[in-house]
Amino acid sequence: MKKIIVLPILLIMILTLGACGTSTQSSSGNNGGTTSNNSNSNKDKLKDSYAVGETAKYKDVEMTVTKVNKSNGTEYDKPKDGMEFVIVTVKIKNNSSKNLAYNPFYFKMKNSKGQIEDGTFSMVNQDTALKSGELAQGGEVEGTVIFEEPVGDNALMLQYQDNVFIDNAKLQFKIS
Repeated sequence: MKKIIVLPILLIMILTLGACGTSTQSSSGNNGGTTSNNSNSNKDKLKDSYAVGETAKYKDVEMTVTKVNKSNGTEYDKPKDGMEFVIVTVKIKNNSSKNLAYNPFYFKMKNSKGQIEDGTFSMVNQDTALKSGELAQGGEVEGTVIFEEPVGDNALMLQYQDNVFIDNAKLQFKIS
């Protein structure tokens, strides 16, 4: 039963990713700098990592991890043995003059074994899951991304990278 529900959801998310990924516009695309000021250079300097509740600002995008929950799943949706679901609530705000695409596939989780993994599909966060779409100027969105990670891993690092970060920069948040 679980596979029947998950497969159509997976297909829809993959199709949505393709549609949204092609329309992403970077706020850094304006090399003329008419809307920029000298404080932009400070916004473009990333720290190695940010804490839960701390807002990262980069190229007119603000991102905050507002909450982290861990779950052993439900009766029908459980993580593998020795694993737990890590549910991260993120808030994204677009301060640029162009639309900004967002997508749960832009997030990955690095664990203490050095594995950098994509999110997982689960019904545990179905009511709060971050969907894909675009944010207009001043728009913001909040939702959850979910990962299956080793129980009690104290070195989890949420990573965010999309094509806004054309210089290979990425935002990292200490989760545990």
